[in-house]
Amino acid sequence: MVFKCKMCGGDIVPIDGTNTGKCEYCKSIMTLPNLDDEKIVNLYNRANDFRLSNDFDKAYGIYETILELDNKQIEAHWGLLLCKYGVEYVDDPKTGKKIPTCHRTIPSSILKDKEFEIIKKSSHGNALKLYEEEAFTISNIQKKILEISSKEDPYDIFICYKESDENGERTKDSVIAQDIYDKLIEKGYKVFFARITLEDRIGTEYEPYIYSALTTSKLMLVVGTKEEYFNAVWVKNEWARFIEMMKTNKDKFLIPVYSKMDAYKIPEEFAMYQAQSMDKVGAMQDLLRGIDKIIDVSKKNKNDEFTYEMYEKFKKMKEEEEKEIKESQAANKQVEKIYETSVRSYKIITFVISVIQGVLIFYILFSDSYFIKGYRNNISLYELIRDGSYAASTIILTCFITLLAFFISITNKKNNLISKFMYLVNIVLLTYLYIKYSNLGYHITPIFTLFVLTNIILLLLKPKWKLAERVMYVTTEEKKEVLEYNKRVKLNFSEKDKYPKYLLVVIVITIAILIRGITYNTSIKLKPQSNERNKSVQQLEIKCKYINIREKPGSNEKLLGKVYEKEIFTILGSKEGYNKSKWYKISTEYGVTGYIYSGASNEYVEIIEKE
Repeated sequence: MVFKCKMCGGDIVPIDGTNTGKCEYCKSIMTLPNLDDEKIVNLYNRANDFRLSNDFDKAYGIYETILELDNKQIEAHWGLLLCKYGVEYVDDPKTGKKIPTCHRTIPSSILKDKEFEIIKKSSHGNALKLYEEEAFTISNIQKKILEISSKEDPYDIFICYKESDENGERTKDSVIAQDIYDKLIEKGYKVFFARITLEDRIGTEYEPYIYSALTTSKLMLVVGTKEEYFNAVWVKNEWARFIEMMKTNKDKFLIPVYSKMDAYKIPEEFAMYQAQSMDKVGAMQDLLRGIDKIIDVSKKNKNDEFTYEMYEKFKKMKEEEEKEIKESQAANKQVEKIYETSVRSYKIITFVISVIQGVLIFYILFSDSYFIKGYRNNISLYELIRDGSYAASTIILTCFITLLAFFISITNKKNNLISKFMYLVNIVLLTYLYIKYSNLGYHITPIFTLFVLTNIILLLLKPKWKLAERVMYVTTEEKKEVLEYNKRVKLNFSEKDKYPKYLLVVIVITIAILIRGITYNTSIKLKPQSNERNKSVQQLEIKCKYINIREKPGSNEKLLGKVYEKEIFTILGSKEGYNKSKWYKISTEYGVTGYIYSGASNEYVEIIEKE
């Protein structure tokens, strides 16, 4: 099955591993439908042929047929949008690439169209990227068309006709249309007649002026001498759009004007309108009289001044609207500067704090550093690991979480919430560790406090990732939305957000805690715990650097103190431990009674038998 290029009609070569393809002729990259049904492929190519010849209505009908057969065909939804907005791909004279131009203007943005919403929800990867890029381009084209058309003077009458035949010669339709145009101009009407109105315009610039005339004209005259001329692509494009506007505007009217043809061959869409034959005697006078009745010349003349006044008000309103949009754009630029400073500030602060944290982690893991303090001496992380303490695993886990959270925060803006959650987990873990060891007789050290502080600061930092580029639209509703958005942005990005001042408060509080912690650490002094040698009781001697004295057997029980190498203690009892180890209950001459761990086969102690 061969898909045809939607820009030039050439054959498409699918790109492996994607739902996109490349045209062999114009080299354009485009999305492809994902199917194996030859019937639907043929429908796609047929719709494509109609759309390439600018017969958007026929193409639209075929895309609807495809969706009736399979409503999951995303490419058919995109085809509906191309037809709806009258998109034709033309050669860019500068780059030679195919670029879109629009022959059907709609006041609402394509980005808000329900078809585009379906496409966004159902597409992914390269296809979604291509759809979004194309939609933004079409949206900008529509915006420019609306901007130009809003500056045009309003029209009374739009004359729709076919200018040239298949040989490039002027048609009879054009001659009849100009006769009507001349008569209407004499009567003071403002008339859109393409041959004259657009004679100083380039072809690709026609749409803004056609759209302006279609929307402001109260009456359309559709002139034709042949059935195929009435249904010519560009002729039908104009009267079909006007009829669509008539459905929502009861003040618009249409008169089919025909000559040298059977009235029954006039398009079925005109069946409900009173047609005017130009072959009768006095046909021109009848037509002009009918137009006068519709527009009411006498009333029009009386209200000329009023109409002009209203038009001036409209122009003034548009000027004010454009001024507001310019102010809004200027505000956006100012806000973007604050945003950039805020982001830069966040990255710098986060980097500095993370470097501090990294140094702390290195110091804790690879030196004889002290995370918590006991009554007689410090406890290093190495000692905690050696004792199999859960404190060691908690500290290592918080180190790992911090580094991972920092990496995610810097490399992926969208996952900032994940980083914040990780910092919060760190704080909870460290708080639990502090409470647990406080109950066991330990207290925090400056290193522990600084580690907690860095996590708190990283949690509280508020990076500004939400500023997005906004497309300015000219419709009142969209302009209001943009202005509201900018108002919210201003509130979010005030000058005070450049540098988070609350960090200073956190640092001051932490310094106070550090000073208090250092003072507390130096104020604790305990007397030696050892007994003298007593040959009348069973005693033991310490063989290692030190052993903790616990209130009960177990490494997580409350700490009562420490015993050190060569010191001797009286044994009051013992309990079996893991792997032939024991917990000895000892007493000291200073009234401390508790348990010490002997290690496997008394590797930490030596039993001294009484004589």
